[in-house]
Amino acid sequence: MTSTARGNRAPSIFPTIGSPLDESRLRALDQALAGLSQAQMAWVSGYLAGVGGLAAPIAAAPEAASSVTVLYGSQTGNARQLAERLGRQSDERGHAVRVFSMAEYRARDLEREGLLLIVVSTHGEGEPPDSARELHGFLLGRRAPRLESVEFAVLGLGDSSYEHFCKTATEFDARLDELGARRVMPLICCDVDYQADAERWSQQALEQIGERSAGAPADRHSAEILTLPGVSLTQTAPIDREHPYQATLIEQRRLTADDAVGDVRHLSFAIDPQTLTFAPGDALGVWFRNDPVLVEEILILTGLCGDAPVTLGEAELSLRDALLGRLELTQLHPSVVQTWASLCGDEALTARCADPAQRRTYASERQFIDLIAAHSARPSADALVRALKPLAPRLYSIASSPLQHDDEIDLTLSVVRYPAHGRDHLGGASGFLAERLELDQTSGVYVVDNPGFRLPADGETPIIMIGAGTGIAPYRAFLQQRVAEGASGRNWLIFGNRHFHRDFLYQLDWQGWRKGGQLHRVDLAFSRDGIERVYVQHRLREQATELYGWLEAGAHLYVCGATAMGQAVHAALLEVVARIGGLDAEGAGDFIDGLINQGRYHRDLY
Repeated sequence: MTSTARGNRAPSIFPTIGSPLDESRLRALDQALAGLSQAQMAWVSGYLAGVGGLAAPIAAAPEAASSVTVLYGSQTGNARQLAERLGRQSDERGHAVRVFSMAEYRARDLEREGLLLIVVSTHGEGEPPDSARELHGFLLGRRAPRLESVEFAVLGLGDSSYEHFCKTATEFDARLDELGARRVMPLICCDVDYQADAERWSQQALEQIGERSAGAPADRHSAEILTLPGVSLTQTAPIDREHPYQATLIEQRRLTADDAVGDVRHLSFAIDPQTLTFAPGDALGVWFRNDPVLVEEILILTGLCGDAPVTLGEAELSLRDALLGRLELTQLHPSVVQTWASLCGDEALTARCADPAQRRTYASERQFIDLIAAHSARPSADALVRALKPLAPRLYSIASSPLQHDDEIDLTLSVVRYPAHGRDHLGGASGFLAERLELDQTSGVYVVDNPGFRLPADGETPIIMIGAGTGIAPYRAFLQQRVAEGASGRNWLIFGNRHFHRDFLYQLDWQGWRKGGQLHRVDLAFSRDGIERVYVQHRLREQATELYGWLEAGAHLYVCGATAMGQAVHAALLEVVARIGGLDAEGAGDFIDGLINQGRYHRDLY
């Protein structure tokens, strides 16, 4: 680390379990109270006690059929941001709206709702977010009540490059209708460029809210909870996806050996801890610019002039600037392939696009440059811009704890670099961060809260951390946090990669914690060091008795890494629970579902 301006952030003075404030608001409240004298704190305490009676408890059920509730199920934070934004907009209009994470909502309150607005994402192979699993299971199960008195609307977030696009939203929408609820707005399924569709749905939702809530006092659980005299709990310029913070790169070093197959880097960004706050388990959204060399090659292949004017939304800019900073070039979406097929008129490509599965496979194996090199076309500058998807930030698990350095954020970055289709390829964000962003330069970033991937509130609770490759990143933050807090709970790391001597990420950190007694157990799986391939799921089966014992003792289980690894780990867990617990397949499934519903099985997969 090269930063000299260090600071230790004190833990929040407010409990998070059962709190009506979500994590971001608790942090804002901590910041607002930072530096107050004891007398000032006493005054604030009295003030809060005085206004506390005005706030309805968050668990209170709707009192009338005219109530409006917004439920969100979020994996990466987008659904949550949209739901909370809808709550803020409703609050500003003076309408009473309750905003809940599905994980905090009592399923039995469904039949007492008036207007129910659902914003939910789909991840993996059509799975609901972990925060939505319990409500989703209840609603689709036999115990779900009839809902004839309920009106509803559903907004889904997903990615059409996956087979089960917006499956969770579709299931919520269909099941509510089946249970007798009345749909007041059609289901909208948003793709990766979701902003325009989500805004249209939100405006329609606000109209529905206005019809039912005109003149009603705003609910205290919605966007703005309270305001202290002279103290602002909201930022005048909020840091989010659309308003990123400019973080300065202060360190970059390679974690893997020079002869390793993978190139993994450690990056540190300097931040202002009063402006950007985070917690272990959170992710950092990073904006980037595309490779200028790649942009020039695209201009040559399409025969277009980089200075040609184009319009993106309300912005007018040159085609070159649009390709550099506004359009997606390295993650090829199936819809882009289909659009390009119509532009180039290639019959073979058009035939391939007729099959959604083939279209997805084709896109997953290529970048945009491969598509246009193989299938020539001469579109106009505007047609090229319309064919491409908007540039999207990339999310990286934060690899540091604010209790160690609150003015820095660390990331663990795998550089995407590979040869294919006759050319060398470099990842968009990873290439920018590893090859083009220099020390002391800045990049736009924002924190993505990940409340479903948090350390247990009780520091005595044991944790089991399972990860492969860069999936180790959040566990470094976890150990830093637990050491700083003096947590006494046992910590078990199960980590996998290719080679011990080339790919053991943060090896010195783990060895230090092991020697210091903070890391109580380590099991490693380096797949290329032996004759047979060994992965983390094999270690779970080998340590089945110990693993089951930790779970029986109340341990929290964490899984971070690629989706395929997460699925293999899940299958191994089911096998372990069935074998050691003496359960059949259904019983083992119930055991694992119980861990999820108790908030003890946490997954962060990509």
